[in-house]
Amino acid sequence: MPALAIARPVDTLAALEDEIATLAAQLTAATARLLECIRQFDALEGWAQQGSRTCAHWLSWRTGLDLGAAREHVRVARALGELPRLAAAFGSGEISYSKIRAVTRIARPETEDDLLGIAREATAAQVERLVRAYRRADPAAENAGAMAQHEGRWLNVHWDERGMLVVEGRLPPEQGAIVLKALEAAEQEAWRAARDVPAGTPSAPQRRADALGRVAADALAHDGHDTHDHRQVLVHVDAEVLADPAADGRCALDHGPALAAETARRLACDATVIEMRHGDDHVAAGRKRRTISTRLRRALDARDGGCVFPGCTNRRCDGHHVEHWADGGATVLPNLASLCDQHHTLVHEGGFRMRALGAGRFELRRPDGTVIPPVPATPRSAEALPAATTPVAVWRGDRLDYDWAVSGLLGRVA
Repeated sequence: MPALAIARPVDTLAALEDEIATLAAQLTAATARLLECIRQFDALEGWAQQGSRTCAHWLSWRTGLDLGAAREHVRVARALGELPRLAAAFGSGEISYSKIRAVTRIARPETEDDLLGIAREATAAQVERLVRAYRRADPAAENAGAMAQHEGRWLNVHWDERGMLVVEGRLPPEQGAIVLKALEAAEQEAWRAARDVPAGTPSAPQRRADALGRVAADALAHDGHDTHDHRQVLVHVDAEVLADPAADGRCALDHGPALAAETARRLACDATVIEMRHGDDHVAAGRKRRTISTRLRRALDARDGGCVFPGCTNRRCDGHHVEHWADGGATVLPNLASLCDQHHTLVHEGGFRMRALGAGRFELRRPDGTVIPPVPATPRSAEALPAATTPVAVWRGDRLDYDWAVSGLLGRVA
């Protein structure tokens, strides 16, 4: 990595101090521009075109940020889209990223002006303390109606006329928090469920629906089922359809609706298969077998360590046949790859293509044929950083009345 060139000689401590302050201001302004670009990229869902699970996963892969830091960047970027005055002050270098990161946790349009004034006046430590005080304020209001919430809990489920399961309900906060945590842990994205569905990025409600299915599968697995055979649902598919998705034949859930042939091929990559022969007056079931043995799966997990799709950090994966076994592909380690639910779906139904290169390496291509590099290219040299105001607090040592500030903010949102 080349050394950072100093623009000019620094001969005195005062000059060095000015240099540090100037660079800090420029970095603040550049960070503001970075977050604005992230917000726009996120809104356009450019990360989905890459096949990334979320904007944060794409940002981590593309820029080398830690995933936690990438998530925080995306959160702040989204928040600033609703807070134009804070965004402008940040962009001019008046307010540091540390302050912006703190105030965006509690800022609303009606409190934006107050928080902007506080962020300009106070130090970063004082802003953090104020945010913590605000979030702890008025505990009585948080507890009001708790019994009403408990008594008002309910959950209903029913099948609608389209054969879809409808789930409706209300949960008290403590139960709701557990459900949300489980959904957050299980959330997986998928672009589309079948080839005849228009391509697109799943919405937040769609992702939560996928997560609920994953939570249900986990409950079955922990109830004594084989954790790798996590789809405990029968799919009936004719051998001709499994070998050629364009062929005529049956492909449907047991006592349920039809499935896309490519969906059946994806499920068959890593599931229990029972061959059944239909005669004129009887049906004969063949031997039940697993596509991927336990020993082979262990080797696959040890080699890949998680999803092999560039930029993905998911460690819960299916075993994918690069050349499907229905097409003659062998169930051997060189022909297998670990893919999470989302990326397994993209490779089968989403138009992405995968090729084994040997030694546990794979080539992934987008639907348009462009290769997704395992490591993104180094960006071109950055232009000169913009001029900006140094984000200096104007606090002069007088005591900051946190109670007064918090009560004022609460009054804005009352």
